[in-house]
Amino acid sequence: LFGMMSEWVIGRNTRREPIGAFEKIEFPLGREIGAWGVAGPFFLYAYYAVITAWVVFFVIASVFKLYFGVNTMEFFLDFLSSPWIFIIHAGVVIITSAILAMGVKKGIERACKFMIPTLFVLLIIVVIRSLTLPGAAAGVEFFMKPRWEYLINPATWIAALGQVFFTLSLGMGAMIIYGSYLKDSWGIPRNCIATALGNTSSSLLAGFAIFPAAFALGMGNAVAGESSIGLTFLVLPELFQKMPGGWFFGGLFFLLLTFGAISSAISIQEPSIAWLDEELKWHRKKSALVTGIILWLLGLPFIINGFVRGGLGAKLALLDKMDVIIGQLALPLFGLIAIVAVGWFMKEEGFKEVNKNAVLKLGNMGRLWLKYAVPFFVFLLFLITLIKTLQDRVSGFPAIIPETKLVEFLPTGIDFSTIIMILTMCVIIWGGFIYFTYKVLLVERRKNQTSL
Repeated sequence: LFGMMSEWVIGRNTRREPIGAFEKIEFPLGREIGAWGVAGPFFLYAYYAVITAWVVFFVIASVFKLYFGVNTMEFFLDFLSSPWIFIIHAGVVIITSAILAMGVKKGIERACKFMIPTLFVLLIIVVIRSLTLPGAAAGVEFFMKPRWEYLINPATWIAALGQVFFTLSLGMGAMIIYGSYLKDSWGIPRNCIATALGNTSSSLLAGFAIFPAAFALGMGNAVAGESSIGLTFLVLPELFQKMPGGWFFGGLFFLLLTFGAISSAISIQEPSIAWLDEELKWHRKKSALVTGIILWLLGLPFIINGFVRGGLGAKLALLDKMDVIIGQLALPLFGLIAIVAVGWFMKEEGFKEVNKNAVLKLGNMGRLWLKYAVPFFVFLLFLITLIKTLQDRVSGFPAIIPETKLVEFLPTGIDFSTIIMILTMCVIIWGGFIYFTYKVLLVERRKNQTSL
């Protein structure tokens, strides 16, 4: 939340892209650091567009039952080394670039106004189907039962740090760009809360879509022990094979993933287009075309890696390395720099920008939290992540962080503590999202009426 707030503050205060923004606030090595917000997303997008192509293919594969009745591992491995991935990947880059070429209002806003609500509607449909399967209660118990022992597990916080920055598009310059487009009449704190809760709401819904169905169809252990790629492209296709009407619900699920992936891809490509527009004065359509071609070329090594001999690990080796470098290390580091920039370099000007025209203002405690506590905790988590990464991947690196084993959990129903957690999470997350979104839109409508 404070990371997003910081990036929005930098963007709106400077009305510049990342390079110009850090230079304008006179941050040390501002242009060099801001350059990451333009160049960094290229490396992220390079493999992200490839994964998006996989998702698009699985929409088609679900509707036409291409993976039904076959081994899902073999099916996925065959796809990774098929010509179709080149075609679909190019299509993903073209669609994203075309949306961005149309501009902020006609392209980005119009696309997101369609994709995001549609995503929620499709997700709710899949959730209803999942929860109505016999035996779904065990999946709800697995998903929502509090297991406090995991809070002292470093792996939990490492996974959470990378996930938060990636899912909110933090640390990649995108939020600085969107902040530069943000109206002065919009209050930053309340909008940040609404955005964060909206993102968390979709994640919570996704959990209710996956885990109840998995346990209902006897695949709870497979789902619980898989990585995100294995879960999405290996386990879930098996799950949809067993589910009545699985081709339909599988198609819906991968379609909503497609909408989410393309909306994120738009955020990743936008910083480079904004830089070309502001610094080189290129036309937006030219910027979208050139960046699209470069991003398409950068994605080819990740596709070609899928043609190597070997299992899934060999075919995804390049993608896995880049995800560790970018997703788990680089994004949190850039996000930390943005937080420090607001709290320590912009100082009073930064806090004034946070509270400009805001109904919900950041008080003294919030300022102290942003200046001291947030940088400390983000840096600590980044340091733990870096040590754990070196420990796992560099031969001979000392085992500073001990290995932790996950406790096996085999639920059979829903107990009282889980019910309390469900009610608490639903009220805080879904209720908060609805409340803050309503308030944001209400205040903006009143301001528009007053200006007229």
